[in-house]
Amino acid sequence: MSSELLNKGAKIEVRMQNDGVIWYTATFLRSSTTKIFVQFDTLRESAEDPESPLRRDYVSPGDIRPAQPPEIHRYLKVGESVEGFCRERMGWRRGKVVEILECSRYTVSFDEGSLAEMEQWELRAVREWIDGSWAPPFRLQQVLHQNKSSDSQVKSRGLVLKIKCSRKAPEAKFNEGMLVEVKSDEEGFRGSWFTAVIGKTLGNNSKFLVEYRTLKTEDKTELLKEEVDVSCIRPCPPVIQQVKPYDFLERVDAWYNDGWWEGYIVQVFNACKYMVRFTNMEEEMVFEHCKLRLHQDWVDDKWLAASKVNLADENLKSRNGKLKRKHSGNAWEPTFWNGMTVEVKSDEEGYQGSWYTAVIIGSLCNNMFLVEYKTLKTEDETELLREKAFASYIRPCPPEITRVDRYKMLEKVDAWYNEGWWVGLISKVLDDLKYSVYFWTTNEEIILEHRSLRPHQEWVNGKWIVSFGEEPKLVVQERREC
Repeated sequence: MSSELLNKGAKIEVRMQNDGVIWYTATFLRSSTTKIFVQFDTLRESAEDPESPLRRDYVSPGDIRPAQPPEIHRYLKVGESVEGFCRERMGWRRGKVVEILECSRYTVSFDEGSLAEMEQWELRAVREWIDGSWAPPFRLQQVLHQNKSSDSQVKSRGLVLKIKCSRKAPEAKFNEGMLVEVKSDEEGFRGSWFTAVIGKTLGNNSKFLVEYRTLKTEDKTELLKEEVDVSCIRPCPPVIQQVKPYDFLERVDAWYNDGWWEGYIVQVFNACKYMVRFTNMEEEMVFEHCKLRLHQDWVDDKWLAASKVNLADENLKSRNGKLKRKHSGNAWEPTFWNGMTVEVKSDEEGYQGSWYTAVIIGSLCNNMFLVEYKTLKTEDETELLREKAFASYIRPCPPEITRVDRYKMLEKVDAWYNEGWWVGLISKVLDDLKYSVYFWTTNEEIILEHRSLRPHQEWVNGKWIVSFGEEPKLVVQERREC
């Protein structure tokens, strides 16, 4: 990797030998004729003193590469080569997935022979930096290098946004084919940014024609193109690897509805999940670690790291006037008891977004429970299936909601399919009380009857909340058992 391509402050990774090859994240400071001067992000001058200054050192140009961007929705398979973040050495080392565990955890065998249980966000696919590009390439990297927008394979929910901005911003330099982010000021979408590619310049560099990477036209036949004011466009922010968990009140961007939404952490759950409050609307949602990134502000043509939210200011704006930190680091969790009927989430590949009715059989250590499913059986189908499940993957049964009127386009629903409830989206309203339902976790579309659907509800902070969207006409009944 040529030092001429690096600017001061660029995020890189440095290869070192430490009982095997380990890649450490670092910041590029300057280069000499034969060496690169860097500051490590996780290594300190004294390994025994955590308050000592971050280590600075000269390294060989052949031992550095750019920091890898994170991959959204990346699930790993048994036998796949990976790099895992070693907390002891604070760097990335190479290994192989040997087992897929519950709750997005994996058993990994490392090259030096050790075994470790790893969270999904602590792992990444193995890639090599060759001639200025990653091999195998990232999806966005393919878009940038090939510049063939029509070949891009993008999953979308068919959202159509009108981008309106009246504010004038400093004139920026955007070139044709440049990957950027475009802000929405639409009601209900404020604070969201969508990835796009610059098409051509309109007017006197005041507007651009852009093509979105995740949004499609209303008929879903092609990627959405729009004219956008320059004040609504910014470059894509630099990637910041967030290996450690996010902290209370830390500003983040959350990947939701095919875009990045500004918010901040209000609760920290087990299993690397967080409650995020959106900055520009009175809503909160739970997100996994891999669907968040550190928030950065584009100010005077520079990216600036955002400071934490001021708790006193946010208390004044909060709906209930309270934001209390859980000192244990864990968010509120429901109480489960033996014999209680619940729903258990599946995180297996091909089953993400599905919930299965079960009964609590017993309580185990490490915040786990033994459950017996009501609709799933053992492989020989002689008895009901029993499994261990983390408390974070269990929820009470939602209250029954009898839907009087028909579901609408793009409405979020739960569909009864394959002996469980699957989260999906109404993609088409058909005759005879039937619907075409799209499941984005499996990229499938299935026709189902009205009676096989229920309104989608979210279990948030001990309460059932009806999914975002128009308020449907409902008749609510108390539910005693699933």
